[in-house]
Amino acid sequence: NFRNEIKLHPQWNRAYSMDHTFWTGVLHDGRNRGPHPYYCPVGWKRYALYVTDNYDERFKGWSICYHGTKFSHGLSILLSGLKLAEANELGEGIYASPSIIYSSHPRYSEIKEIKPSEQTPYFQSGKYVQFMLQCRVHPTNIITIGPETLVVGNTTIDSNVNNNIIEWVVDTKGKSIVDFNDIDATIVFTGIMIRVTDKHPGLLPESQWWYSSHLCNSTNHCALGLDLTTLKNQKA
Repeated sequence: NFRNEIKLHPQWNRAYSMDHTFWTGVLHDGRNRGPHPYYCPVGWKRYALYVTDNYDERFKGWSICYHGTKFSHGLSILLSGLKLAEANELGEGIYASPSIIYSSHPRYSEIKEIKPSEQTPYFQSGKYVQFMLQCRVHPTNIITIGPETLVVGNTTIDSNVNNNIIEWVVDTKGKSIVDFNDIDATIVFTGIMIRVTDKHPGLLPESQWWYSSHLCNSTNHCALGLDLTTLKNQKA
């Protein structure tokens, strides 16, 4: 019983920047998002998905996390659900992170160059685009809270989220695909996060930790959207 359409909920669209929606530290707005803090995803825009009328009640106690993916996979995930992770260093399940900074690594979130002919209302200006999915997960469905798996050593990835608790594994209750129409779904995608930048995301201050991690030219591992040597030369 898969979705036959995707409904957006524009009332809850947000642009996260100092000129729009912005906060520092943990958000305290009276909503119950469970035990895991929610930090401002600065530099990103959220296009909210319509999930239910009684949103706050339906997701009371459910925490926010992010799931990076490739552009070619995004639509099928939204319509059909999400498969178990193929790389399962921390065990079997669906992988997500409370850190949008971690999830934006090209190992998880593909980077694409925007050609002038491809500009749309979603990214009218800018040269590069990334997207990922914002999720809600009930804390009891998180079976592992573990360390980063990109081998960054002592480098800090996200000042708000410790490297040792930055990766979550979500239980699928024995299902090979989590269908978001299922009322018992253990994780639900509630928004599409998009970041458009004039320069390559790897040159942003919040991305400098990438160069301490696994980074390569293989599109099966790191969808950089640019030759790694070229990127490093630009960084220099």
